[in-house]
Amino acid sequence: MDNSSGINDSGVTLRAIFIGLLLLPLNAYWITKSEVVLSITHATTLSLFFNVIFIIFVFTIINLIIKKYFPGRELSPGELLTIYVMLCIGTSLLGWDMMQILVPVMTYGTWFATPENEWADLFGSHIPEWLVVNDKDIIRGYYEGNTNFYDPEILNAWLKPILLWTGFTFVLYFTMICIVTLIRKRWTEEEKLSYPIIQLPMEMTLNSGKFFRNKSMWLGFSIVFAIDMLHGFNRFYPFIPTFKTRFELAPLFNQHPWNAIGWLPICFYPFVIGLAYFMPLDLSFSTWFFYLFWKAQLVLRAALGFTRLSGPYLGDQSMGAWLGLGILSLWLSRKSIFRAVRSLWSREKIDDSREPLPYPLAVTGVVIGFGLLVLFSRAAGMSIWVAVSFFILYFITVLAATRMRAELGPPTHDLYYGGPDRLIPALAGTRRLGNKNLSVFTLYFWITRDYRCHAMPHQLEGFKIAERTGINSRKLLIGIMIATIFGIIVTFWSILHLFYENGATSRVRGYALGVAAESFNRMENWMNYPTKSDPSILQQVGFGMGLTIFLMIMRRRFLGFPFHPVGFAVAGSWTMSWMWFSVFLSWMIKYALLRGGGLKQYRKGIPFFLGLMLGQFISGSIWSLVGIIFNKLTYSFFV
Repeated sequence: MDNSSGINDSGVTLRAIFIGLLLLPLNAYWITKSEVVLSITHATTLSLFFNVIFIIFVFTIINLIIKKYFPGRELSPGELLTIYVMLCIGTSLLGWDMMQILVPVMTYGTWFATPENEWADLFGSHIPEWLVVNDKDIIRGYYEGNTNFYDPEILNAWLKPILLWTGFTFVLYFTMICIVTLIRKRWTEEEKLSYPIIQLPMEMTLNSGKFFRNKSMWLGFSIVFAIDMLHGFNRFYPFIPTFKTRFELAPLFNQHPWNAIGWLPICFYPFVIGLAYFMPLDLSFSTWFFYLFWKAQLVLRAALGFTRLSGPYLGDQSMGAWLGLGILSLWLSRKSIFRAVRSLWSREKIDDSREPLPYPLAVTGVVIGFGLLVLFSRAAGMSIWVAVSFFILYFITVLAATRMRAELGPPTHDLYYGGPDRLIPALAGTRRLGNKNLSVFTLYFWITRDYRCHAMPHQLEGFKIAERTGINSRKLLIGIMIATIFGIIVTFWSILHLFYENGATSRVRGYALGVAAESFNRMENWMNYPTKSDPSILQQVGFGMGLTIFLMIMRRRFLGFPFHPVGFAVAGSWTMSWMWFSVFLSWMIKYALLRGGGLKQYRKGIPFFLGLMLGQFISGSIWSLVGIIFNKLTYSFFV
């Protein structure tokens, strides 16, 4: 179904927005309890949030029943997709790489400061008090649990930093929306990028009757659902038979230089196989090929006697690839951006009626939003030149993630410790930056540690959905911004409520506290051992950026060149290590179908692969909810 020829306002209704707002707190509680407290699932590390797919699945089934017995009262496909987009925005705020880190960072430096580590003397005076909670009596319950978060004294202590971080986060998200407005038309309508991530929610809602009657879809669904339910029951009742779907090949490579390969997992993830089926063939090929390319580098360097290219240095190559991709994305969009900038003074009428914002407002929003983020950082202690450099690099990196999602649709995309807080110290040295700049880097670790669940890709995908279905983008923008504001509030609520109830150091099993520890341990190391610029980091970044640009040039000059820079950028991640083999299987199946039966056979296989995704997401959601209800660890379909 494609209704893009006309503008249809039925999607963004008061009813849809109201339902979305009602679901945001429930969604926040579910993800926080399951992902952070119990550490069962890791929904927010994936490109397609399975919790949101589950909710839309349930609503779609209920909607079909209502349509049959109470015709005219059901939700329209546009309303279901509006709810989907709102929940994606809310979940992005809850993510592993977003506010799950922010809240612990606001207390960690105070609670774990001891006379032995001398944190109070090292950086206590450099952390702005208005952005943290530094009263140990107030945060005692946060770490020990069994405390009423709604005590007026506790609420009052948290109120000011929550309001300030809420303002910062809202400005950050709005600035991303403005950037999306400037590049949307180029990527969506001119380049016609494929947006593989949205295929499942679109099929579930737009073609729900046909989709849920398709036998091929239910075949894929049933196979995966049955396997995962067996795995789940086996966790509680070991006598129930199951079989292994994850293997490790590294022990087979135990001789020098092959032992430098490190870990090499072979995993069967049906949802990855399903999602990769919708990736362009050259991109899925590049993804698994360049993962093996990373491993080949390790072996080759070990054979040649080099030992330093490991750990963060491979990440530095990835960082260079991401920066190269972000810069290339800006370059390819330059005409659209310049056209929008010219609209500020040009008398020529530029049609921006299909955009989320009018071009003059989007350009102004980028400038004002960027300026507010810099001023906020300056007030926190960051130098102006550092703040400007930080957010330029940050938005280029997030833009790269957005491009990956729009063009490749990878099952995940992470860049661990590879953003501006890695590159700026490598360029300038921590000694020159000084303690105040480094302290703000620590507070910003929640937006720079990784880039798996940032909002800009979800915002762009939301407007792609609007373009495909004819939903009014500007009305959808209202829903997105309402979801952003309310989502920030319920995220703070869900994390603080559950942490004061369970205790961050007693009954919370997730990694949020460990990530906060990374940030402060890094700052301690920076301040105890100040450094100058690091040429080795810059060399690896330069290699990654240079190879990315080279691959893009080759693709533009030689038709059919098989290696894609997006595949190179996404392949060198920790999460892709678990997924690469499933991407390979999907590529091999799709290649065989296209060679044997052409597009007709490929299209015939679409429902089955959608079923693979849906089956794993529904079974994973069920086990996650079982864990919450019974407060127990249950089976998780992903690492």
